[in-house]
Amino acid sequence: MTLQDYIKVFRHRWPVILICALVAGAVTWFITPASADTTQKVGSYTATATITVGSKDVEGVSPNLGRIALYLTTGEVPKRAAAVVRFEGDPALLANGLTVTPDIVAQALTVSATASDGKQAAAVANAFADQIVKYISEARRPGAENATLEVLQRATPIPSATTDGGFVVPPGRGPRTAMATLLGLFVGLGAALILDRLDSRLRSRADIHSALRMPIIAEVPRLKRSQRNRATLGVLEDPLSLYADGYRAARTALTHTAGQVMPGDYSPRRSAVEPRRATNSARLVLITSAHASEGKTTSVANLAASFAETGQQVLVLDADLRSPDAHNAFDVPQGAGISDFLTDPGEGSLSAIVRPTSVPGVRIITAGTSLAHPASLASRMGHLLEEAREMADVVLIDTAPLLEASDVFDVLPMVDTLLLVVRHGRLTEVAGNRVAELVGRFQVPVSGVIIVGARAKLGDTYGYGYGDARKTKKKVKRGRKLAEQRRPEVPVVSEPEPVDLRDDASRDSRRTRRASSA
Repeated sequence: MTLQDYIKVFRHRWPVILICALVAGAVTWFITPASADTTQKVGSYTATATITVGSKDVEGVSPNLGRIALYLTTGEVPKRAAAVVRFEGDPALLANGLTVTPDIVAQALTVSATASDGKQAAAVANAFADQIVKYISEARRPGAENATLEVLQRATPIPSATTDGGFVVPPGRGPRTAMATLLGLFVGLGAALILDRLDSRLRSRADIHSALRMPIIAEVPRLKRSQRNRATLGVLEDPLSLYADGYRAARTALTHTAGQVMPGDYSPRRSAVEPRRATNSARLVLITSAHASEGKTTSVANLAASFAETGQQVLVLDADLRSPDAHNAFDVPQGAGISDFLTDPGEGSLSAIVRPTSVPGVRIITAGTSLAHPASLASRMGHLLEEAREMADVVLIDTAPLLEASDVFDVLPMVDTLLLVVRHGRLTEVAGNRVAELVGRFQVPVSGVIIVGARAKLGDTYGYGYGDARKTKKKVKRGRKLAEQRRPEVPVVSEPEPVDLRDDASRDSRRTRRASSA
């Protein structure tokens, strides 16, 4: 992954990163006391006794300090010391905890004991010091025949602070909270990368194009939250919005561009359907999606309204016989429709079940009422589609999703072009590759893909909302102020007094009568 890919992942998964950082900081804040104990913690105590070693023979050889240290940690002395301190275990274990250090120059021995209890550590060190003095003085010991021992300083417990070395966590609530928040931030970054690896949904235009191998002809931005709960025809209700311009871009692509036939090398054998020549003017347009709830029916309704506003006659066929919903988008009640015509074609003509809609120039043939066997009905739609071709300029066919029903594959060989609807962040890479494989086998011309619910920014999509009259009050006020400042000053000109033309006419008539009398 490149740096740009990492930035894209973090920008998309920022809620996960923020939650991890805030949770870590909040938990640390509440579990850390407000007034931290800054006293140094005592981990253990060390007690050291000092023994001086002398010689009875002034001119003789000095006593062997190593031999005396050996007597102190092995043999009879540990047994006596264990009895003094009432140690119930093996005396060798008690002696093993001692630290005996001989000092040849000073002719002295230091006996150190360490324990969590200071009194216990001092008792052990003093017991060994007293017993070694007695043991040497009782008899002539090999290597210490002339040695005389004396306890110079008895052991006193000295506390030892716990210092493990390395980084020490600061005791204050604020520093600990800041450190925990930083650690939570790093955990969130790692969690974002893991979730991105596990989540294979496609969220960018490039990823969708790479998975489907189809051109992206339009991107329809996400609706406002207040508009998502109701079926809306944005092309009619808000004609200058980005939402309406997205469907107009799809209409333009369907009208003025030729469909591309997908390569047929997805399967080991070639498709049994003969490859067809791409058509420049799409009459029968099949609109489908990979899965349900991707905005397929809403796209059909808005495309129909978009074609109708150009003066073309549009016929919508609700061929999704498993879950028909197109009639709701046009405020048309469900009634006799495609399934009834296919079940008993001799009862009446196709024009008898064509219904007008709330959109001028758009008519619809609903799914009908006989929906018991939708798969078998879809295979008999050839004659219906040929008749529907002659009833309008554009025929939009709403069908079942490609990957969830087999009905659409019976209709694919009969249409002029295919339009795929993909909801932003819903399609996975595996599903996209499967759709491309299926479409390639049928060799049907593909006009492209409409991405619904895209996060469009200003200027990212066709039309970019140019001419949108919905401005904020602040923008309107600023525009009026600038207009007043740029308006040139016009000099005030006094209006001329009105002239009574009737008086002039009477004077002219009197002059004429005088001249004639003269």
